[in-house]
Formats: sequence, C-alpha cells, structure tokens
Amino acid sequence: MELDRRPEPEGCLTAAIRVPVRIVVLVVVLPVRMVWDALSWVGRQFYRYVLTPLGRVVRALAMALFVWPWAGLWRWVVVPAARWVHRWVLTPLGHPMGALGRWAGILLGWVGRALFVRPWVALWRYVVVPVVRYGLVIPLVWLYGAVLTPLGHALAWAVRGLGAVLGWLAVKTYRFLLRPLGIALAFPLVVLWRYVLVPVGRALGVVGREIGGAVGVCWRIAGRISRAVGRGLKWLGWNLVGRPVRAAWRWSHDYVLAPAGRAVADAARGVRAALRSARATVRDTRREVWRALFGGPAPVEAREPIGARARTLGSTTTVPEVAPEPEISLRKQG
Repeated sequence: MELDRRPEPEGCLTAAIRVPVRIVVLVVVLPVRMVWDALSWVGRQFYRYVLTPLGRVVRALAMALFVWPWAGLWRWVVVPAARWVHRWVLTPLGHPMGALGRWAGILLGWVGRALFVRPWVALWRYVVVPVVRYGLVIPLVWLYGAVLTPLGHALAWAVRGLGAVLGWLAVKTYRFLLRPLGIALAFPLVVLWRYVLVPVGRALGVVGREIGGAVGVCWRIAGRISRAVGRGLKWLGWNLVGRPVRAAWRWSHDYVLAPAGRAVADAARGVRAALRSARATVRDTRREVWRALFGGPAPVEAREPIGARARTLGSTTTVPEVAPEPEISLRKQG
C-alpha cells in the first residue's frame, strides 16, 4: 500500500541546495512579509473605522432618500388609489364587458369556423389529399421500387469492392513505408527525451520543489518575526507614548482640571447668589421708591386662614363643632 511506503532518501544535491536557498529566500521574503502585515493591519483599521461607518451612513441616507419615500408613496398613495379604481371603476365596467366579450367570442368563433375552417377542411379532404396521393405518392413508390433499389444495390457492390482495394493499399503502405519511416524519425526523439530531457526535468523539479518549500517555510518564519516585531513596537509605543500620556492625563484631571472645575462651579454659585441678592435689592428699592412717590396700599399682614362655617342642607342648624353661617336672603342676593 501507499501508506506503507517509506519516503525516498534525499540525495546530496537536495541537502546542498536546501540550506542556502532557504537563507536567501528568508532574507528576501522577510521585508515583503513585514510590509504585507503592515498593509493588512492598515487595511483592517481603515475598513473598521472608516469604510464601515461610512457605509452605514450611506445606507441610512440611501434608505431615507430613495427607499422610504417611494415605499410610503407606494403604500399610502398608489395602492389605495389602485384599489379604489379597481373596486369602483374597473369591476363595475368589467362585468358587462366580460359578458359582452363572451358573446362576441361565441359569435366570432362561429363566423370564423364557417368562413375559414370548414372551407379549408373540405379543400384538404377532397382536393389536396387525392392530388398528393395519386399524383406524387404512388409514382414515387413505383420509382423507388423499380429504379432506385436496383441502382442502390449496384452502387453498394461497387463501393464495397473499392473499399477492399483501398484498404489493402493502406495496410501495405503503413506496413512497408510509414512504420519504418516513423521508427527512423522517432528513435532520436525517444533518446533525447529519455537521456536528456528527463534527467534535466528531474533536476529542475528538485530545485523548484526546494525553492517552493523554502518560500513557504520562510514565509511562515517571516510572519512570526513580523508579529514579534509588531508586538515589540506596540509595547515600546505604549511604554514610551501611551503610558506617559495616560499618566499626564490622570494627573492633569486629578490635580488641574477637577480643582479648576470645582473652583469654577463655586464661583458660578457665588455669582448666581450675588445676582439673586442684587435682583431682590433692586426689586425692594423700586417698590419703596414707587410707594414713596405715588403711594400704595398698606402692606397686608400675614395671618392664618379662617375656615368657612358650614350648615346642613335645607336647614338653619349647623354641623356640630362648626360655627353657623349667616343666612343670605335670595331677594338680597338677587
């Protein structure tokens, strides 16, 4: 079985070619792989943070400008209008027109059969069929049986004889002319293929396989190196730029921005309190000046509200523990 076969041992040519080829390919492939990884990262970030939001915005705009208006127009204008026209215009007109069309179809069918079908059927049955049968079919059958059949047999015999002669000539020509000529022409080509092209092809195949394997291995190694370099650059950028920026931001937020915000808020509250006090002072001063110049009603002293006295309906007796309400005459009220 194929699984039980052991791999063929590698020759010295393979071992001598593999190591330098892989070293050269690694030196060539490593920059290409790093550039490829960088471009892939840029492409992913561009797709994630530029193309995806832009596509969502364009989709929303397209829906708002082209889909929703036409959908609303179709749903709320065209469909109700079409339903109304179908129900109140086409349906009442369609029933009478349908009945009229059915009767017209029956009449036209009868007229058509009377004018076009029956005359042609009679013409076919009583004119065309007898003429074709006695004018064409019977003479052709006689011609085929009495003339063409003997002539065909004679031609077939002649063709079989000619084929036998030509076949004998072809066999002799191939055996005594074409085959020796083919052997004389093919022998050098076979020798060239077997002893020149096949060994050269095998050598080139070994070199090609080694180069392809070296490219694959070096591409994977370059990918690992590229990822390691990327992680190192990320760590270096974070420790050189990100961490100091975050520390500076936290320090500025905790010791500069937050105290400044609290101070601004306290100052704003003080300003609002001063403005309220100034407005109250101006309002009181204006009232005093108005009272001093034009006079005004005496200030009303604040007191507790006095509850209204109550009584029962239709009677002058009051509810217990409630002061009686004075009687009001309807005449006095009127």
